[in-house]
Amino acid sequence: MAKFSLRLLGVLELRDGAGQVCTPRLAKTQALLAILAVAKGAPVHRARLQDLLWSDRAPRQGRDSLRKALSDLKKCFGSGPDNPVETIGGPVRLDAEKVDVDLWSSPVASALYTPQFLEGIDIRDCEFNIWLAEVRARLVPDQPAEAQPRPPSPAAIEAAAPDVRPSPLFEIGFLPANVDGADPKTARVAQLFMDNLAELMEQSAVVRVYDFRWQRTGIAEASRGPDVFLNLSATSFGDEIVLTSAFLHVATNRTILASTVHPAMSELNGLWLARQSAALFDQLCEKMVRFDAFGREEHVAAKKVFAAVDRTFRLTNCDLDQAGAMLDEACAMIESSTAFAWNAFLTAFRVEKLGRARHPDLLARAEYLAAKAFALDPHNPLTVALVAHVYGFVLRDKDRAAELLVPMREQSQKVPMLADSLAMHCFYTGDFRAARAFASEAAQVGRFNPFRYSFTTSLAMCNLMTGDYGPAISNAKAALAQHPVRGGHLYEPTLRTLAAAAGLAGEVEVGRHAYRILSEQGNYSPLEHLASGDAPFPNAEVLAMVKQGMEALHVS
Repeated sequence: MAKFSLRLLGVLELRDGAGQVCTPRLAKTQALLAILAVAKGAPVHRARLQDLLWSDRAPRQGRDSLRKALSDLKKCFGSGPDNPVETIGGPVRLDAEKVDVDLWSSPVASALYTPQFLEGIDIRDCEFNIWLAEVRARLVPDQPAEAQPRPPSPAAIEAAAPDVRPSPLFEIGFLPANVDGADPKTARVAQLFMDNLAELMEQSAVVRVYDFRWQRTGIAEASRGPDVFLNLSATSFGDEIVLTSAFLHVATNRTILASTVHPAMSELNGLWLARQSAALFDQLCEKMVRFDAFGREEHVAAKKVFAAVDRTFRLTNCDLDQAGAMLDEACAMIESSTAFAWNAFLTAFRVEKLGRARHPDLLARAEYLAAKAFALDPHNPLTVALVAHVYGFVLRDKDRAAELLVPMREQSQKVPMLADSLAMHCFYTGDFRAARAFASEAAQVGRFNPFRYSFTTSLAMCNLMTGDYGPAISNAKAALAQHPVRGGHLYEPTLRTLAAAAGLAGEVEVGRHAYRILSEQGNYSPLEHLASGDAPFPNAEVLAMVKQGMEALHVS
């Protein structure tokens, strides 16, 4: 007979062989015990436990908290040799032979009362609550769908949309550039720089531009006018031009963003202007989201889109849930092509993390959102980039992706997401050298973009497939450094590329380290995952190369 008995249906309770209650005192220690018990004796990686219970903490803090909780849990079982908590060798395991768990021995329901799994537990961690809902759903198959944390369906998004939608956007006024002296070249550079900025803002679909550069006056009565003014000064000094941008909040006259660049005359060309304006716009978006004076209702949808994009790039399930909720709300407020496109792109993230084969509902959702985004604005380069990613990577419709991308390829110098989508399209169709050129462009244009770690990863993937293993390793390491790690999550394509490139280059320890992180973070065997139907590679040649590199590491 098992020495200990554990009740998980209802309020958690642990009793020893004598019937004495020895339940852990802290809620997270109780949750830890439940997670281990549900695993039925299988080992659970420490990274997985950290993700479920301490996803909002830095990796070191999460490890310390887990270590303390495991120590407390062991004390509940006593110091004897029959302690079922096994922590030696990395993963944690609860010996199922030593603990009698009611899930496997008691009926789930009765005529009078159906106890709920872990009743009353209160853990303020999104990751844990997602796990909790999934376990409850498995135990009670007829549980109503709305009780599960599923993303809204396309019909629900449509139903939430009002008949007449407002235009809650950021509005920015462009004032005439202040150019020192009668210098036509400097004046032209300033105008081109502002033209590029205006184009990017309009493409975002959540920033409206008022252009007063040509002495245009008067604002439509229905509009409230700009929230922000751009003041640009341009001065020439010898062989340099100094461009100073200041974005000022109209109501408070506070500076949201100030930036100065001073390129040499020899550097000035259309490509430099495009890249510099893209970098400035990325920085402005980040600043506007955090600026505390944008509290009016008109800004809500725009801030939701920007904030959701930021959370999407953090990669944890909790952040993705928050991003999804924000984008669904924004899509119900405004007819914005980029809002729907980002929502489709976020769904693609979920498909990659959760698996294509097991989630046809997410595939259908991604297709609906992508089609809606494209219908709203088929000429927006950012929308096209995001939608093409969904078609090419998630829906595996390469012809459709090509049809969308090819007419836009000349604009890749200004839109890093477009350059990256072109890179991935070429990558998955086997044109690795063209892919490398576009990936290099995306990494350069998007060097201030929050998604830059993905652009650098794309470049590393291209290096891998062209046999440049050294640059592949260097770029993969750079991508890891660029990612704002939260809760220990790293971008899985980066880890896969680093492990494979290091294996092929003979840098076994580097590769094994990346492989181990990938395994612990995803709680799966990367090599087994490559053999599954959920392997995230639409190209068999890429799949074979990554597999060969990982096999060279001699890991199991």
